[in-house]
Amino acid sequence: MAETVLALDLGKTGCRAVLWVGEKRTDADGAGAPGLAAPGGVTLAQAAVLAVARPLLREAGVARVDRACIGVAGARTALEAAAQLAEHLAEVLPADEVAATSDAITSHAGAFGGEAGTVLAIGTGSVALALGDGVMHQMDGWGVLLGDEGSGAWIGLRGLRAALQRPETALRGAAERAFGPLARLPAAVDGAAAASRFAPEVARAAESGNPVAGTILREAAEHLAATARSAASALPPGAPCAIVGGLTRLSTLLMDRLEDLLTSAGLVLVPPRGTALDGAHLLALCTGLPHEAHLVRRAVPQASHALDQLATESVRPGLDDLDLRRPGEVARLVVEAEIEARAALARAVPEIAAAADAIAARMRAGGRLFTLGAGTPGRLAVLDAAELGPTYSAPDGLVIPLLAGGNAALVRGAEGAEDDAGAAGAALDAHDLAPGDTVVGIAASGRTPYVVGGLRHARARGALTVAVVSNPGSPAAAAAEIGIEVLTGPEPVAGSTRMLAGTAQKIVLNALSTSAMVALGKTYGSRMVDLRATNEKLRLRALRLVREITGAGAAEAESALSEASGRVKPAVVMLLARVDKVEAERRLAQTGGRLREAVAP
Repeated sequence: MAETVLALDLGKTGCRAVLWVGEKRTDADGAGAPGLAAPGGVTLAQAAVLAVARPLLREAGVARVDRACIGVAGARTALEAAAQLAEHLAEVLPADEVAATSDAITSHAGAFGGEAGTVLAIGTGSVALALGDGVMHQMDGWGVLLGDEGSGAWIGLRGLRAALQRPETALRGAAERAFGPLARLPAAVDGAAAASRFAPEVARAAESGNPVAGTILREAAEHLAATARSAASALPPGAPCAIVGGLTRLSTLLMDRLEDLLTSAGLVLVPPRGTALDGAHLLALCTGLPHEAHLVRRAVPQASHALDQLATESVRPGLDDLDLRRPGEVARLVVEAEIEARAALARAVPEIAAAADAIAARMRAGGRLFTLGAGTPGRLAVLDAAELGPTYSAPDGLVIPLLAGGNAALVRGAEGAEDDAGAAGAALDAHDLAPGDTVVGIAASGRTPYVVGGLRHARARGALTVAVVSNPGSPAAAAAEIGIEVLTGPEPVAGSTRMLAGTAQKIVLNALSTSAMVALGKTYGSRMVDLRATNEKLRLRALRLVREITGAGAAEAESALSEASGRVKPAVVMLLARVDKVEAERRLAQTGGRLREAVAP
C-alpha cells in the first residue's frame, strides 16, 4: 500500500495542508490559529488542523496517516506545547508518527531542500532563519508586540494608524471599507491576523502613488532587510538567501526595494526550491537533516484515545505552583480560565445551531429529547431538564435525562457506572426509544463507554444522535450524526472537567433546550408565557407578563388570569382577541400553543 504523508503549515491567518498518497498530491486550506504560545494555543491549533485535515483524509479515503509534519507559529518558544500538539495529532488524526516544529524551520527546509542557507519568511509575521553546518540563528518571529517589523501585520497596523491620525482619504476610506466606522477599529483589530488583512489596502494605495502608503512599504522593506542581514551573518559569506511567504505577492514596490537592499548588502539571493509545505513533507520523511534538532517527533501506540493523551487531561502551562497560591488568586485564575470557554463555544456555534434545528424539527413532530451523561455532564443534563417544567410547562417525559448510576449519582459519586457501555442503551429501550426521538450524549473526554454505547444504540434505532465533547476526533463524535466539539483545553486543575468543559456543556444544553422550547411556542418574543405560576414570585411574574403583552390594567389582567386558572397564554388571548376562555383555549389548541398565531386576526 502507498505510504501516506500529511504536510501542514499552520499560521495565524491560515492553515494549509497537503496529503501525499504515494505520488498523488491533494491540497486543502482553512482558517489559522493564534500560535502555540497564546492561551489555549495547543487546543486551537489542533482544531484548526482537524478542520482542514479531516475532510482531506475523508475525500482521499485514508483512515490512518503513516507520517505527518506540521510547521506552526510559536513552536520554537513553546516546545512543551509543540510536543503536546504532536502527541494529540498522532492520536486524533490518527498517525503513526507526527513531527512538530516552527513554521520557520519548515520554510527553511522547503526553500533549500534541507541544505544550508538563510530564509526570510514574510507573511502575517516575519522571521529570518540561518541554518547549516551546526549553526542555527533566528531573528524576529517575536510577534507584533515585540517584533515582526515589516510583516503583513506591521504594514497593516501602520496603515491603520495613518488612517486614524491623518485626514488622508485613501487609507482612511480603505479602513472604513474594511472595518466599518473608524471608532470601531480598536475592537475590530484584535490581533495580528486582523491587522494583516489591511496590508493589501496599504499596498494598493502605495501602487496608486499614495505617499504615506509608499513610505510604509519602504520602511517595511528596510526592516525586513535588516532582519535577514542579521540572521545571515551567522553563516559564511556567499551562503544563499531565499525569500518566502505570502507577503512576497503583496507588492512589487516592496519586493523590488527589499531585493535591492539585500543584494547591495552582499547577500546571494536565490529562488526558493519549494514552500513550507514542501519543507514539512521533506521533514516528515527524512531524519538526518540539520533541522532534526529543532523538531519534536511523537508516535502514539495504535490503542486509540488513551486517556492521558486527551487535551482535557493535559496540565495547563504555568500552574505548577498552583497549590502555593493564595485562595483569592486561585479564584481569579479559575474565573479567567472559565471566560476562555466562550471562545471555544463561539467556534462550535455552527454545529450547535445545526443540532438545535434538527432537534426542534423532531420535537415539533412529537419526538422526545434524551440526554446521556456520567458524572458532571449527566448532573448538568438533569438540572437542565428539571428547569424546563417550571419555566416552560414542559410536560413530563418530553425531555428525559439519563444519568449513569441513576438518580443516586446526583448527590453521590458513581463514576464506575460510566464504564457500562450497555447501560444507556438499556435505559433508552426502557423508555421505548423511537426513530423520531433525539439522543444527546455529553462527555468531556468523548470516550465515556456509557455515552458512546448509548449513542451507537440510539443511532442503530434510527434516532437523531448528537455528541457534545471537549476533545477532537473522539469516539462519541464519531458515533453521532452531529458532533459538537467545544475544545476548552486543559483545566486549571488537570482533568477536573467540571470546570471549563462543564461550563461549556451547561451552555450547550441551555442553547439546545431553550431553542427547542422557543420552537414549541413556549415564548412570546423573549417572554416565558408558558411558566407555571406555583409561588408568589411566579404569580406576580405572570401578572406582569399579561399586562406587558396586552397593555391591560392590573384589575383586568388579574381577572383574566383568574379565569384562565393562572395561565398566561389563554389570559393574553382572551384580552387581545376579546374572546372568552373556551375560544381562547380552542385557538391555542389549533395553533399548537403558539401565542402569536393564536392572537392573530
